[in-house]
Amino acid sequence: MNPTNPLRFAVIGAGMIGQLHAKTISEMEGAELVAVCSRDLSRAKAYANTYGGEPVIDYESIVNRKDVDAVTICTASGEHAAQGIPAAESGKHVVVEKPIDITLDRADALIDACRANGVKLATIFQLRFLDASEEVKAALEHGVIGKLVQADCYMKFYRPQEYYDTSRWKGTQALDGGGALINQGIHGLDLLLHLAGDVASVKAYTGALAHENIEVEDTCAAVLKYRSGALGVVQATTSIHPDFQQRIELHGTEGTIVLEGTEDTWISHWETFNETRTCEAPDPVDHSGGAAAVLHGGEGHQRQFADFVDAVRNNREPAINGSEGRRSLSVVRAIYDSAKSGAETSPC
Repeated sequence: MNPTNPLRFAVIGAGMIGQLHAKTISEMEGAELVAVCSRDLSRAKAYANTYGGEPVIDYESIVNRKDVDAVTICTASGEHAAQGIPAAESGKHVVVEKPIDITLDRADALIDACRANGVKLATIFQLRFLDASEEVKAALEHGVIGKLVQADCYMKFYRPQEYYDTSRWKGTQALDGGGALINQGIHGLDLLLHLAGDVASVKAYTGALAHENIEVEDTCAAVLKYRSGALGVVQATTSIHPDFQQRIELHGTEGTIVLEGTEDTWISHWETFNETRTCEAPDPVDHSGGAAAVLHGGEGHQRQFADFVDAVRNNREPAINGSEGRRSLSVVRAIYDSAKSGAETSPC
C-alpha cells in the first residue's frame, strides 16, 4: 500500500465490541472505516451513521472489495477463522477479536492462511498495551521481584441469566467454545502469560453452577505449573456477584507486584525488599464486558490498532500476532481438557 494512504478497514460484526472497533478506527490517523458488515442491517446502519463507512449485510462482498485493505472480525468466537481465512485469501489483512478462535486446529488454519497469502494477522489483547501492564512487564524482565514463585489471575465476574438467554451464541459449545474462561477470562489469562511466561501443565475444574440452559462453564478454577518452575492459580467466573475487577498477583523471591483492572489496568501493590510504593486506584468502574469497554476502555484498542497499522506499513509482525493469540488459547484448551479428564494436562 502507498504509505501516505490510510489503511482501509471493514468491521465485521455490529455488536458492542464491533462498535468499539468502529469508533477506534474512525478516530485514528492513518486509518479509514470503509464498511460495517452485520447480519442485522439496522445495526450496521446505526454504526455507519455514527462512525462512517457503508453498512453491508453480505460478508462475501466485503472480501471482494478493492477498497478494503483489512478486516477486523468481531463476530462469535467460533466464526473467527471461517471469516478470517477467505479475507486472507483475498489479500486482506486480518484483525481478530479474542479469542483467535475456539479450537487450535482453526487457529492454526487462520495463521497458515495469513502467512501463505502474505497478509498480517493480529489478535486483540489490548490490556498488554496499557501503561501499567508495560511497566510491570519491564519490572519483571529486570528482576525487580527476583525469581518468580507464584503468578495468579483472578477474574471473578458476573453475568445475569439474560446475558446468555438473549444471545444466539454465548454459552454454546459450537460458537463460544467454552464459557467464563475462554470468553471473559482470556484477556486476563493472556496478560498473565505475557507477564509470567509459558505454562508447562494445568490441573483444573469447571462447572455451570449459577446459570441455566448453558452448555459451558460459568465457574473455572485451575492450578498452573509454569515452565520456569513457578506455580499459579487461575479463576474465571460469570457466576459471582458482585462483579469484581480482574486481579493479577505476581510473587517473587524479592517481593510482590499486584496489577488490577478489567477494562483498564493499574498497579495496586508494589513491595520489594528495596522499594515499597504507595498505590492509588483510579475511579471505580461499575461493570465489565462490552459496554464497559466502550464507555471506559478504548486506549488499549487505540494503541493496538496503531501497532497494527504500523506493522502493515513497515512489513513487520504485529506485536500480538496469530502465534501470540494462539498462546492463550492453548492454555484454555488444556484447562478444559484437564477439567474433562480429571488429569494434569499440558498445553500444545
